Formats: sequence, C-alpha cells, structure tokens
Amino acid sequence: MKLVFQQPGAREIKLKLLLAGGQSAALSLSPDHPLLARILGAIADRGVVSADNLVRHPVVQLDGFLTGSEVAWLMELTFANEPSFVPSRVSDDRDHYRHSLILPAPIELWKMMTGKISAVMPEVMPQLRLGKFTVGNIECQLTASIDGSYFKIHTDANRNEMVKRQLTYVYYFNREPKGFTGGELRIYDDRIRNGKLAATESFQLVEPRHNSIVFFHAAVMHEVMPVGVPSKAFRDARFTVNGWVDRV
Repeated sequence: MKLVFQQPGAREIKLKLLLAGGQSAALSLSPDHPLLARILGAIADRGVVSADNLVRHPVVQLDGFLTGSEVAWLMELTFANEPSFVPSRVSDDRDHYRHSLILPAPIELWKMMTGKISAVMPEVMPQLRLGKFTVGNIECQLTASIDGSYFKIHTDANRNEMVKRQLTYVYYFNREPKGFTGGELRIYDDRIRNGKLAATESFQLVEPRHNSIVFFHAAVMHEVMPVGVPSKAFRDARFTVNGWVDRV
C-alpha cells in the first residue's frame, strides 16, 4: 500500500491500495476516520511488505479438515463419478494452459463443504489479514489431476470478480499410499514496482497433503506444478475439492 500525505492541517488523507493481481484502489479519508487508524495499525502489526518491496501473501493450510468417515465417503463418491469427469478449460479457451479433469460438485458434497468452510472462516479470515465479511456463495468443484496434469500461472479474480470473489480454497485428498508425484501449489510473491504490484519468480510452495485444505486470496498469482501418476489409473490421481468464497 502506498500512502500519499498532504500538508499538515489537511482535511483529508489520500491512500492508494495495491491489490494482488495488479489492481489498485484509491481512498480519501479524514485524518480522524476510524478506517484510517485500522489500516495504519494493520501495516504496523503485520509488516507484509519487506524492505525491498517484496510482498509475501498469507496462506493458511489446515490439516485433518474432514473426519475419517467423511474422507471415505468422498473417495467413494469421486470414484463412482469417474465417467462424469470432463477435461478442464480456462475462461479464454487457451490451449496448453491447464490439464486436468473436473466435475461440478454433487449437491451433497457442496452442502458438506460449504458448511465446513463457513465454520472455519472466523479462524481463517484473521490469518489471511482480512477484515470480517459476510460470506456469500461458496463455489465448489471436484478436480482430478491425472498423469500429466498442470495449471500454469493464473489468478482466480479478474476485474469483474475482484470485489465479489475473496478467497480461493483447495482441499486435497488421495488414496494412501499416495499414487502420484508433484502437484505442488506455488503461490507467487509480488513486488511493488512503479506503484503497482508485479509478479516475481519467488513463491511459497504448498504440499498437497491428504485431508488438508488451503486458503489464500483469490487475486494472488498461483500455479499447480505438473503431476505424475505412474500407474495412469484414475484412482491414483491427485484429487481436490476446490473453489472460491464470495463476499456478499
């Protein structure tokens, strides 16, 4: 965030907020506005920008997200729906940008995941340095990362979705012992350049741990590394329930 202060005695203070994904927003607040105090306090307390202007985005990974019986049920549901999975696509239909199989979440899975995710939001929001907001729709799909799957660098929040879509989540599950290699999630850092956030080559690496769920800002650039499944069997794939948490 870049702050532009006027001369002493000014009637308002102008702030420029740099948002992940290269977006920005401008605010004009009076010196005694409570929001200004909250913003400055957040900067002082959390220090998300390093001395060299590198911005490392917060990531939350929770282990043991589902019970044993819930995981077993999810595995059975996934395997039973194998014929219904279809190749994934991206919004602009670019070739060679994403490779995996996807399935819209069956209603019973959607209900379970939305309930679980809603329940942990009070824990997750502060760790992601978010103010509390009213959770709206929670989107949900099943993804099977089979042999050769990947998803190149992208963001989950475009200009029209920036305000609505707040968080991305990824719940990992797989057969044990694990039948795949790779599939790590890279969450890229940004650097402040010319008053904007620009992607860098540095990143945080998230391991796809069985029965864990990851949350991060939807606007952050991220990538799924290539997956190898030596057996080529669907049941040995890297599976996720993934989607987005919207703000009302």
